[in-house]
Amino acid sequence: MKRAALFLLCAALPFAAPAQQPDCNAPGTQLDINACAGADFAKADAELNGVWKNILARYKDQPLFLDKLKASQRLWLQFRDAELEALYPVAKGQDERREYGSMYPTCYSGAKARLTRQRTEQLKAWLDGAQEGDTCSGSIKNSADLK
Repeated sequence: MKRAALFLLCAALPFAAPAQQPDCNAPGTQLDINACAGADFAKADAELNGVWKNILARYKDQPLFLDKLKASQRLWLQFRDAELEALYPVAKGQDERREYGSMYPTCYSGAKARLTRQRTEQLKAWLDGAQEGDTCSGSIKNSADLK
């Protein structure tokens, strides 16, 4: 009997409906809204990673700068996480959703996406380059040299 049930279950798997992605233009449930906020953060994080990889490629001839930038990025990640903890403080062992409600994942992901986009804009300075004559651009290459 167990084998028959297992066989029927395995036979039915190919016909099971795949999980539907929520429509983020008109999310229907709180779970949909949370999923859309998570997807928005994932998009922001992917953009940051793309900018990061481009910086590493364009500045590969400047190892000292890259070491300093990597240290800066590690500290920024610590800052981001600490900022989120300050925004949504929860005692050890406490449940964030109990403290902040069902909107917590949406709010948390939204704040994380906002901080990530701000960092991405900061990093883009190394890709956009400095204007000719900018004597305070530091490690940012001249925009004409980046083309």
